[in-house]
Amino acid sequence: MNRCLTEDWFLLPHELKLQRAHAKALAAAGILSSEETESVDRGLDRIAATYSGQPCPDSDAEDLHTWVEATLTELVGDAGKKIHTGRSRNDQVATLLKMYVIGAGEALSRDVRSLVEVSCKRARDWSALVFPLQTHAQYAAPGNVGFWVLRYATAFARVLSHVDFLVSHWRRTCPLGSGAVAGSSIPIDRQLQAEALGFEMPSLNALDSTCTRDECIELLALHAQTALHLQSFATDVIGFSQTSQSWTDYPEEFSTGSSMMPNKRNPDAMELVRGECSAVASAHAQAVLLMKGLPSGYNRDLQCIKPLVRESVEKMGAMCVLVCAFLERLEFDAVRMARSLSLGSIDATLRMEARVLQGVPLRDAHHAVAAELREAGDVPTDTQASAVDLYRTLGGAHPEETRRIADMLLAELGDRA
Repeated sequence: MNRCLTEDWFLLPHELKLQRAHAKALAAAGILSSEETESVDRGLDRIAATYSGQPCPDSDAEDLHTWVEATLTELVGDAGKKIHTGRSRNDQVATLLKMYVIGAGEALSRDVRSLVEVSCKRARDWSALVFPLQTHAQYAAPGNVGFWVLRYATAFARVLSHVDFLVSHWRRTCPLGSGAVAGSSIPIDRQLQAEALGFEMPSLNALDSTCTRDECIELLALHAQTALHLQSFATDVIGFSQTSQSWTDYPEEFSTGSSMMPNKRNPDAMELVRGECSAVASAHAQAVLLMKGLPSGYNRDLQCIKPLVRESVEKMGAMCVLVCAFLERLEFDAVRMARSLSLGSIDATLRMEARVLQGVPLRDAHHAVAAELREAGDVPTDTQASAVDLYRTLGGAHPEETRRIADMLLAELGDRA
């Protein structure tokens, strides 16, 4: 159970970068000569050329750090034996994970940005397609399909702002140089290390740096938040594609047929997105429980957070790409949606508000329309597609407002670029 080289292997590019930064700091501290520093760089070049992008080698090494140190020592001799001076595996792994999380956050930012862009573009495309909006899974009010997908554009834009803020926050402090728990008596220039690894400054407390994984928890929380919106999107589309509604022209390449029933095309891609999102959300919960109640100082429990982060990053990246591609191919059937407008008396709120505009108190207008609906019974009503043009409030379901908000979000993306 102590060995985790295979689980650590995804961190190799960051480990090599860390080794170079630490070698510079050891040279500045007089631990490595200039010749030894050059030999370490050459040795790391050879390791990168031989192993980058390759499967984890068969080795008895306990973890990635000991494997790199042993391999480097084989290549450059005593200089490799000095490379671990002034540091611990505790501050190494904390730094590697933070570097990985920063890269994963940048990738998530790109992916979520793409979700915002394609959602806004489809919102414009679909702003004239009128259909029933729902509450409690029942037809509630007339709206447009663009307004529906704009709900996801605004949600993903909100996630994007959180991602970009946290990535900038993660870049502030570097754990490397914290040592095992209390720093080191070797005069390591931690500012040099931090800047060489792309951080602004050294972390402020060696004990905190080696035993916390806040950036991992925060990344997984961002994944969980994104996953909740993706799950909702998938569930909406699955519902829109049901036989009873058939509002979508569900892209065939994102579906599969039944092994037994020739009449079936199943929305498997969206069902799988919904399922995988549950795994992503649970990774955050598992990581929080993993950290719960740990005493100060490094504990080996922290090893268990690495696969949670790596697997969540891979799943989230794949799902964002899939949903973007799906949105670009998804279309809606205007005729079928128009038929649905006559169901559920979805113009009732607009009829009530029309009376209010004529001077009738809201509660009286509400009772009057409710009485009319009870008297009419369950009879289809002639709700016109133009009813959505009556919406007047900012952020409402008027087609022009849908297009305005979509354009605004796209412009904000351009400003953030």
